Amino acid sequence: MLRMETPRGAYTASAGLAAGADETWHFRIASVSKTFTAAAIMLLDQEGRLDIDDFVTAMIPGSDMPYLADSPNFAIPNKNRITIHQLLSHRAGVFDVFNNPIPETSPFPYAGFIYNNYIYTELKEPDHSFTAEELAGVVAANALSFGEPGTLYHYSDTGFTLLAKIVERVAGMSYDRFLEKYFWIPMGLAQTSAPWNGNDYSLPKPYLKGYVIDGDESMEFSEDNMSSQVGPGNIISTAGDLARWVRTLLSGRGPLSKEQVLRMRTVPKGNATYALGLGNTPIGVGHTGAHPGYVNFALYNPDDDVAVVIATPFIDYSKLSEQLSLMLKVGKEARALAGYYGTWEPRREE
Repeated sequence: MLRMETPRGAYTASAGLAAGADETWHFRIASVSKTFTAAAIMLLDQEGRLDIDDFVTAMIPGSDMPYLADSPNFAIPNKNRITIHQLLSHRAGVFDVFNNPIPETSPFPYAGFIYNNYIYTELKEPDHSFTAEELAGVVAANALSFGEPGTLYHYSDTGFTLLAKIVERVAGMSYDRFLEKYFWIPMGLAQTSAPWNGNDYSLPKPYLKGYVIDGDESMEFSEDNMSSQVGPGNIISTAGDLARWVRTLLSGRGPLSKEQVLRMRTVPKGNATYALGLGNTPIGVGHTGAHPGYVNFALYNPDDDVAVVIATPFIDYSKLSEQLSLMLKVGKEARALAGYYGTWEPRREE
């Protein structure tokens, strides 16, 4: 499924999908969700309700409450030296419990497991509702870290779990309610949602059925428990909504000012292409996402005001890099067919 929004109009194309599938069909956007989390943080910064250069131990402006609770669950390594900016740019060193196994040396029964898998396979709790407190607590209890804050880039879903929690504490409402009130309703994203409950498995109809490919075998994988991914990857959307999202937001025509968008897409020193909740590719700035059943991206080129979204309802983990490369090639060719030939160069911190 491909969706483009350009100054000359919008275009949709698809191949190999169910009859009638178009830009209104739902799918899991995976890590493209990080663009929403980052935008929420940047909006709160724009309104003076937080400062992205604050440490996460600092007090929320106008309150006596820190960004992250002063509790054992949030006592992660180097906490008093981690800034919100570093979380946004994956430079905080926060260990990622979603993608990395807990070391075998851990004294806890989940040692050697990826924490989610332990809950599902060993405790037999497929409907378990994960919380930010629980996931951060695993990091804290095991004193896990990727390194000193500000010294290296290391992608971390758990870092974005913490950002979603900061949004909730600053705004005084749940993550999904904040996104709905400040982005989805004013921007007309009526087909976008953020499930958070462990038993909320389904996608809204109509939806693209997702498949996991393993060699010559494939297995449908559309339903899933997304509660461990609130902030980094839980959002469901459509190609139409996503194209509108990246084009409106990153052009500065949405809730964020052009100045704030510029801050958001500036690559910090030490990072190759990743900015603040945004990655950069030759055809635009935005994000890619991969989850069992789905691979997609949503990209925008500010130079020509063109958004490109591609969603594929299957994933082959043995060939994921090739799949993403092919998708980017298709996106480049689609831009050219529409008369847009320019490439994209990211803005970097001086």
